[in-house]
Amino acid sequence: MATTTMATATGYGPRSRLMFDGDERKYELWEIKFLGFMKIRDLDEILQNLDDEYQIDRSTPQAKKNEEVFAELVQVLDDRSLSLIIRDARNDGRAALRILREHYQPRGKPRIITLYTQLTSLTKTTSESVTDYVFRAETAAASLRDAGETISDSLLVAKVVKGLPLGFKSFIAVIT
Repeated sequence: MATTTMATATGYGPRSRLMFDGDERKYELWEIKFLGFMKIRDLDEILQNLDDEYQIDRSTPQAKKNEEVFAELVQVLDDRSLSLIIRDARNDGRAALRILREHYQPRGKPRIITLYTQLTSLTKTTSESVTDYVFRAETAAASLRDAGETISDSLLVAKVVKGLPLGFKSFIAVIT
């Protein structure tokens, strides 16, 4: 345990890789890393079923763990994200992470429209590899699926093919 504390105190170790910079495009990946870190710290039970809005009773043993989750969370957030949670979820790690999730990954119509716009305007840049381009398309489709939208594989393939430059003309002919 002392090694982990020392490693974290010096800037090396799990926390240094967990910093969230407020970029909503990176939120989902950051949340997965944070939940993994909470599992290592044996605090993951507090964050299970996060979409359920139950409150943790302050008189239970879980209340201390919930406060620890909050303490860990505030160490890895940028100032803007911290200001989102500081008033409504002080010392409540579960509520704080729920607020962040609702802010950075809303499930409403504006978010869905933004995600569809990203998917439909997708084009491969000259400096981007095909793998990175396809990964961007899959990420957009996965975000739409997470928001409750149905995206077929055929639609995704058609969108990816449409966004390829003319240098892929023979490839496009084979695929279609």
